Amino acid sequence: MRAEDRDWQIYHIIADKSEINVDEICKMSGREEHIAKESLDRLEKYHLISRKGETCSSKSIQEILITAEMKQAMKDSPIYMEDGVIKVRKEGGDE
Repeated sequence: MRAEDRDWQIYHIIADKSEINVDEICKMSGREEHIAKESLDRLEKYHLISRKGETCSSKSIQEILITAEMKQAMKDSPIYMEDGVIKVRKEGGDE
């Protein structure tokens, strides 16, 4: 199975629940933990889910759109967001 198909399968499992932990995702998807975590990393990278420790939840369409808009708007900004915290870029350097 392609990684994209696994990601989609896991995304739907998460979307069907309000919150779900990694163990439950592994049981429901039939995937090993390291495979599931790779999918979760990609889903989080693309701002489709949020994770707090071992707990995952899907983002709403509004959250997905706002996150994408903020990422684009802050590209050349002196401020940036990291793990939900707004930070100021250091002069002459990256985040």
